Amino acid sequence: MLINELPDDCLLSIFDYMNDLGDLINCYKVCIKWSHLVAERTKKVKYFMEYRYDHRLEHGRDVPDYSFDCVYYEDEDPIDVTCLSTLFTNLIIAELSWGLTRKGEFEDIVTFVSNQKSLKGLINTSGESIEKYCDELEMLSCNSYELIAIRNGSSIKQLYFGVDSIDAFKPDLSYFPNLERLHIDIKAPDKHYDGPVLEKLKILESQFFCLPNTSICYVFQFMDLCPNLQSAHIFMNTFGLFVDETLKHECLQDLVVHIFGDEGFNWNNLKRLFMKYPNLKHLSLSSNWNITDEYIEQLVHILPNLVLLNFSGCLWVTQRAADYVQDYCKRHGRSIKFYFKGNVHEMESDWPQLSTKHERISRGFNFMKHCFFKEFYRLPHFLIPIHYE
Repeated sequence: MLINELPDDCLLSIFDYMNDLGDLINCYKVCIKWSHLVAERTKKVKYFMEYRYDHRLEHGRDVPDYSFDCVYYEDEDPIDVTCLSTLFTNLIIAELSWGLTRKGEFEDIVTFVSNQKSLKGLINTSGESIEKYCDELEMLSCNSYELIAIRNGSSIKQLYFGVDSIDAFKPDLSYFPNLERLHIDIKAPDKHYDGPVLEKLKILESQFFCLPNTSICYVFQFMDLCPNLQSAHIFMNTFGLFVDETLKHECLQDLVVHIFGDEGFNWNNLKRLFMKYPNLKHLSLSSNWNITDEYIEQLVHILPNLVLLNFSGCLWVTQRAADYVQDYCKRHGRSIKFYFKGNVHEMESDWPQLSTKHERISRGFNFMKHCFFKEFYRLPHFLIPIHYE
């Protein structure tokens, strides 16, 4: 039997297993019958993503999601971008790379995104302000804040970008009153934040880098202006923290702090910081060689609602701290899962629902599931709310 003699349902089932954009376009051009069937298959696609190389990953490549609603392309492959508007009409998320936007006329890319009436999220690494052609985006990721040019900032709920400082972004924050998740890469020393209050922000992810001992990190002061913040993931290289311990943050439950480097270690600054968050349930303080057992003993007293405490990357945290936490829980009727280098292997079995997988989009608006056990560079661009599925 020739392949073209297969029933349409059989061919369509085969096409459903194809996730490579180039393969689908080639099949689309075979004949009228295949064009129709491939177009039926691509109507099911919600996620249009680049299959990307990343030297920081173990095998150098992303692990694609092979479900039928995802399609991937590679920058180096030739692609007929004139087909995109015909094939894809129901996208929720589109990723537009520099290479993709230069495979044809830019107008074809603009037509492609502007025709996506269901589009909710755009990952734009093209170097062009393509987001201005999208009317109702709720999620936006750009390399730099300078590229952001959107029509309706009030619709944006998730924002992922880099900026020189929070202070530089401050004048425009009022245009994003409904932000629920903010991922911001701060490239230079910052200032005291006195901008708009972010009433609806629930998740903050921030990377802060400066020359050692030359700057103060104000990201925690910025968090004071986010009264309903529930989760934060902070990566920084300084112990110079601005902390106002007189202001308690009652809503914060999940906190990851990764301090890279050991110069200027100041436990008192960290202790004052943790005292601001009396309802903290999940805390991870990783990869710092200055943390010792005695500090763990202080933490369980400071934070009365802890249920997960992760110090697995701290070299000098030992079994002594684990024994202390276990004994403390017995004496006070508490339950705290405590991890250090000696029992780090238990985390996966204790928390199988929490992902460590590197992915640019994660399904479900859930910080603990998709962010807590990940390094900063592995955090997803978007957390896709379930109601989009």
